[in-house]
Amino acid sequence: MSLLIMPARTGLRRQALPLAEELYFDPRAVRRAVAAFEREASRVHPAGLSIRSDLPGLKRADARRALSGLPSPGDYQVLVKPLRYRRRPHLSGLCEFDVGRIIIRVPDPFRPFDELVYIRARRKPGAGMRFAWISEKVRFRTRRDVLRFVYLHEWLHWYLREMRGKRSGAETACDRFALRNFRRRVVTVEDALEAIRGLRMLPLSEAFRLAA
Repeated sequence: MSLLIMPARTGLRRQALPLAEELYFDPRAVRRAVAAFEREASRVHPAGLSIRSDLPGLKRADARRALSGLPSPGDYQVLVKPLRYRRRPHLSGLCEFDVGRIIIRVPDPFRPFDELVYIRARRKPGAGMRFAWISEKVRFRTRRDVLRFVYLHEWLHWYLREMRGKRSGAETACDRFALRNFRRRVVTVEDALEAIRGLRMLPLSEAFRLAA
């Protein structure tokens, strides 16, 4: 006959967490974490920026050099594609939130061109909501000019939605931000905050937050 020796019961039992107890929440720590994340997004990550180029004659390294000094779009991929046009070159880009991608279309074949950039709207006097658009003619001499301008425009769309939780349809603000900064060597989040200062932007709806 064998004897089974059972271990003696001890009082070292894990105590259950009371349901009424709430975890400590420090809003200052959250603000510090958000500020650190925004500082990280404003830095340049030339080696870590995910870039793909489908534009003939433009290698990935060339696109990375053209975008050097600009803020990072987090984990979004940057895709450079050719823009086939019929009459004249123009600007074209897209920020695809559902797949996490910024698309920059560069006119191909490329030749220098002028583009009207709308930077402000002024309400006309009288009844109704009528506006006079204020624009500036910009000369795009190189593919680098196009890459930087379109990237900054789409990056601000990304920043408004992903970092600020706002609807990203501020086209005039994005154009103004790109126009002010695309020829500068270094651009930061502070420059973006200056561009959107005073804007009335609606928060992102809960349905879009859940979809994201």
